[in-house]
Amino acid sequence: MKDKARYFPTMVRWVGFRRVEIAVNHAARNEGQSSYSFKSLLNLALNTILSFSDKPLRLTVKAGILISLISFIVAAVTFCRAIMGYIVVSGYSSMMISIWLLAGVIITLIGMLGLYIGRIFDQVKDRPVFIVQQTINFE
Repeated sequence: MKDKARYFPTMVRWVGFRRVEIAVNHAARNEGQSSYSFKSLLNLALNTILSFSDKPLRLTVKAGILISLISFIVAAVTFCRAIMGYIVVSGYSSMMISIWLLAGVIITLIGMLGLYIGRIFDQVKDRPVFIVQQTINFE
């Protein structure tokens, strides 16, 4: 695979061959410390998540839609309260609802744009469609 950010366990799962777990007892470290700092582990986690999944982008779209729906509900409730005369301070509610509604729409659109870019990213990786295990009479 031509990926720049390689993480072997996820690549093995992507390939799809049968897997077997082997229990290995690791000896304790005799001296020194691990070369992985918290920052490098965090970078590894982010690379793994972003290279092999579009789940964060899908969660962003869902969060944007949820924020928009909640702001619509709050807008309806606020409108009803304004008609009944319960709202004393004018302008505050409409300003907050507008901000939340626009934020939800913007987050949704950014998530959708991210999904499109994610699809482009998958195409650019140029991973093979299939893996040939064995060839016979092939020259």
